[in-house]
Amino acid sequence: MFKDLTKIQKKIVYVILIATFFNAILIGLGPLMDIIATKALSAADWQLTLLTMIWPVTNFISIWWGKILETTENKSIFYWIVAFFGRLILVLGIWVVTMNEFLVILAVSFSFNSLFIPLYNNLFQKHFNSEVRGRIFGITISLSTFIAILFSYVAGRVLDSDENRFRIIMVFAGICGFLGTAILSTFKPEIKTNSIIKKFSLTKIFISPLSRTWETLRYNKDFRNFEINFTIYGIGFLMVLPSVPIYLIENLKMNYTSSFIAKAIIAQIGLLLLSPLFGKIHGKWHPHYFTAISFITLSIFPLTLYISSFMSIETAVILVFVAYFIYSFGMAGVNISWNISSIFFAGDEDSSMYQSIHVSATGIRGLLAPLFGLSLYRYFGIRFVFLVSFIFIFSGGILSYLSYLKKKS
Repeated sequence: MFKDLTKIQKKIVYVILIATFFNAILIGLGPLMDIIATKALSAADWQLTLLTMIWPVTNFISIWWGKILETTENKSIFYWIVAFFGRLILVLGIWVVTMNEFLVILAVSFSFNSLFIPLYNNLFQKHFNSEVRGRIFGITISLSTFIAILFSYVAGRVLDSDENRFRIIMVFAGICGFLGTAILSTFKPEIKTNSIIKKFSLTKIFISPLSRTWETLRYNKDFRNFEINFTIYGIGFLMVLPSVPIYLIENLKMNYTSSFIAKAIIAQIGLLLLSPLFGKIHGKWHPHYFTAISFITLSIFPLTLYISSFMSIETAVILVFVAYFIYSFGMAGVNISWNISSIFFAGDEDSSMYQSIHVSATGIRGLLAPLFGLSLYRYFGIRFVFLVSFIFIFSGGILSYLSYLKKKS
């Protein structure tokens, strides 16, 4: 599997896989968070909306993390920062009583996760070329998905027996996330004596990321088009998230186990089985074309949910499973594109800032899209939310394809 890698690269891959194992347990908590919020903490609609907004909104600060990362070649210390403040903080979940406390802990955790994303992205840029990068990343996604599914299943069964045990689950996931992130701190690249490292300045660090972002988007038009298309898709994807748990639990009366089967097994099949293949394909296709196919495939997910809303509960539940099966294929491609396409657009530049811009853009649309989706739900009903979501995601796919044709011509 790794015959085309150097001895050093193989060692790096094995360390990454060990880290992936532990981090995957933390990831496995994700599909259950909105169910925990709804059932165990009796979250109101507005609190569910805030829950779906936490990840994208906290991503907005990533451009500041990205600027900090540009100040040093040895980035190992930042993994420890993420490990303590982004992972181990979940241990505080043992004392969670209210939904607001749950939201605060997750907000802190995700804020430091916005540092981890460009950090992890840069690791792949530094150690793997474009010919193997996508495949290696895809393998880590498959492993991560497999472990996350197992953990989510066990956690779902535990919660079905006693939903108050979510506190123990949070503690366990936080400790595993800490270990998985700390392991990555062992990567200490050789510092080039002729490299120019910008001095860290607290007075400039708050302003320069904004100008750096503007400069990058202004002069790299291909990357700018990529971000515009991703934003249109992202609005459609994020706006539907608050409505999904409401639809599954209140409309279709699905319990922890059935929700888990849909969201944590069926929805992950594509990530589990196809990520290495999609990663390899991503390395051969232009990111615009790869992303277009992924968006168009994913757009069928809200369209299927829309169709299911006209059916009986029994038929609707079956269509929900079908929708998540389609979702798994589309999201497998979107996940690859979301994580490593910025390396392509960065070229010879440090990809940390490019990925930070990409992550921060998620924060902008994450601030608006869930509120937009909740407003549509309250005034026009859940069907309208599904339909509008489809239009946005499909439009993102068409625009990505047009960007590819423009670049190709």
